[in-house]
Amino acid sequence: MDSIASPTREMPATTGRASRILLVDGQQIFRHAVRMLFAGDAAFDVIGECGTARAALELADVLQPDVVITELQLPDSQSVELIEQLRAHRPSVAILVLTTLRARERVAAARRAGALGYLLKECGRAELLSAVRAVAAGRRYRSSALSPRAPRARLRSGAHLGAPAAVLTERQRLVLRSLALGYRTREIAQMLGVSVRAIYRQRESLRNTLQLNSTAALTRFAVHEGIAEDCPAQR
Repeated sequence: MDSIASPTREMPATTGRASRILLVDGQQIFRHAVRMLFAGDAAFDVIGECGTARAALELADVLQPDVVITELQLPDSQSVELIEQLRAHRPSVAILVLTTLRARERVAAARRAGALGYLLKECGRAELLSAVRAVAAGRRYRSSALSPRAPRARLRSGAHLGAPAAVLTERQRLVLRSLALGYRTREIAQMLGVSVRAIYRQRESLRNTLQLNSTAALTRFAVHEGIAEDCPAQR
């Protein structure tokens, strides 16, 4: 099923009402993961989701979101065309790009098309929520990972990490980051689209590689090495 619309809720007409969010991404498992990040926070209301540009335009007309969070690469659109169309149909909507694409020309094109924010998928929950708050208030937001001072592709390259952390694979870093952010094994498996057994194997591999024998120790390591910079003390 391409699109999912949640029942809309009557929100008070005040500046303190929840930001109504529409998620647009071709990967259903990723949309589910993003929904989980907003769960329990009264400041945000994910009112719908879809996987194509066409469905996004239809849902935007029906649901009238305050914020659209969208990937640039969609099954029926590989550019900023959706942003331009959303702005043309609903000028008041705030658009936040959430993508893996970090090239400067992509960022510039998205902003010219009308996106207020540009965020990389390697971000954490805290930055995602900050970005949504910013664009919902009409402010621009640029991913901290795109800052001139930020190392390029730091989670993927491992260039900023110490000796043991530098040998971790990208998948190991993703699992370690998720553990540090408080996600359970089953939740991590769902987010990454693998079996629970596979995540257990990854956890065991992390313990052996880093010579750490507990989740608490892995969490401390992730925070110390910058793999989970926005990790809360407790989920």
